[in-house]
Amino acid sequence: MLSVAALSLCGCLNPHLSSMGSSQMIVAHQPRVAVNGNSSSMALSVDAYGGAKMTGLNVKDGFSAGGTAALNYRPLGAASPLYVEAAFGGKGGKASFDCSEASKCNDGYMAWLASSEGKKKYSFWSLQERIAIGADFDVGPMILGLGAGIQLFEGGGDFDDVRDDLGKILAENDDEGYGVKLYSAARVGARLGQYGVIALDADFMWLKTMNIGFMLNYFHPSGFHGGIFAVEKVGYGVNVGKTFSF
Repeated sequence: MLSVAALSLCGCLNPHLSSMGSSQMIVAHQPRVAVNGNSSSMALSVDAYGGAKMTGLNVKDGFSAGGTAALNYRPLGAASPLYVEAAFGGKGGKASFDCSEASKCNDGYMAWLASSEGKKKYSFWSLQERIAIGADFDVGPMILGLGAGIQLFEGGGDFDDVRDDLGKILAENDDEGYGVKLYSAARVGARLGQYGVIALDADFMWLKTMNIGFMLNYFHPSGFHGGIFAVEKVGYGVNVGKTFSF
């Protein structure tokens, strides 16, 4: 009983809450594919996306929409598997608070969730920036890739205002609405000849807690691309975009 009381007093049993900007960016990473008939070491991809049915660590029932722009550069030339990627994006939406850490949700937090305030959806906005390095290897018609880097984020809105209030007594905030997270990705794809490329990305991010996301994209040789995703704190959704080579 003393141990339980000590843990409660130090806040170790409080649920974790984090900014919506700390989720993964929706970036359709461009594999090596002849876009617009060109073979270039640099490509710019722009995407718009929307997600619903949001899930994640202590959030639920949210939706979001936004856009990203990603510059992909191959420093050793178009034929090189190595790449450097810089991306920038923004998003907004609404989300409700939840308890997905059952052992850490104290009675006060659970009582707040059951109240009218705890059942509301709160608006949020965020800006995100990412820098990553990696490589895409061709194994016959297959593509195997890895990437790693950092992601910066900053944001606000009613969601963060309520999160700040909860963090004073009932929860533990993992960030202050801005910060840096470690990023890594694993990729598998297939070349479809004259029909383009299809690729599945798994993204992982870490700052006190782990975020996981998956994206499945099809890249047409004309440069148009689109796909579906399932990303924590973004939701299940679709993205569409265009890649420009130069």
